[in-house]
Amino acid sequence: MPKAYIVASINVTDPESYETYKNAAAKVTKETGGRLLVGGGRTEAIEGTLHNRIVVIEFDSIEAARAAAAGYSALRHTRGTSAPDYNSVIVEGM
Repeated sequence: MPKAYIVASINVTDPESYETYKNAAAKVTKETGGRLLVGGGRTEAIEGTLHNRIVVIEFDSIEAARAAAAGYSALRHTRGTSAPDYNSVIVEGM
């Protein structure tokens, strides 16, 4: 069974408030068996516009990634205005 990944591109405007969401999201990641591969750090755009935070989380299956995505969506209110521009996708690996 191929792995699946959630890739998120986030524009964090209030890092201090974002910590509340980040901590809650980490619990969802752990509960769904995810492994954080990329969680911030320096980014460099090759083409196009880039948000200031990129996150990549690996899951053992697309079903586990979907379960995590539902958990992250339920936390949307926690993210609030600390990261108003948030995009994420599930990508199946090879």
